[in-house]
Amino acid sequence: MKKAVLPILVVLSLTGCQKAAVEPEPAPADTQAAFEADFSLQHQQQAFLPGMTQPELTVRLEELKYTFCPEGLMCFVGPSAWPELNVTDAQGRTQRVVFTPFNAQRVPSTAWLDTTSVRANNRRYVFTYQRWQIVKPLGRGVYPGKSDFTLWFRINRIGK
Repeated sequence: MKKAVLPILVVLSLTGCQKAAVEPEPAPADTQAAFEADFSLQHQQQAFLPGMTQPELTVRLEELKYTFCPEGLMCFVGPSAWPELNVTDAQGRTQRVVFTPFNAQRVPSTAWLDTTSVRANNRRYVFTYQRWQIVKPLGRGVYPGKSDFTLWFRINRIGK
C-alpha cells in the first residue's frame, strides 16, 4: 500500500504546482519636466528637461533601493527610498547620480532627503531629491515593489 501511495502523492503534487508566467510590469511613460519646478519619477521612468524635443537633460530613475516597515510590525529601520539616476546631457554623455543616506535613521519623514550637483552642458545643475511616496494602498503586512514608489525631484540650473 505504501508503495502505491507515494507515486500517487508525487504525481498529485507535481500536477498541483503550476508555474505561471510572470509578465514584467511595463515601464511608465516618459514625461517632460521644467527646471526650477517639482517633478516626479517612478522606477525606470525618464523625464526630459525642459521638453521632449531636444532636451537639455534627460533624467532616468534607473534603480531604487528602499527599506520598508509594514504596518503593525516593529522595525529597526524606518521606511526610506534612495534613487540612482542616469543623467544624460544634450551631447549624449551620461552620468550616474546616487543618493545615499548619511544616516538612514535620521530621516523620520519623507520630506527633503538629499541634494547634489552635476556638471553638464557647460553649467552646473543642482538636484534636490525632495520626497517619496507609495502610490497605491498596501494591505497589512504587504511590502511594496519598486514600481509602487513615486519620487519627487527639483533641478535648478546654475550659471550661463
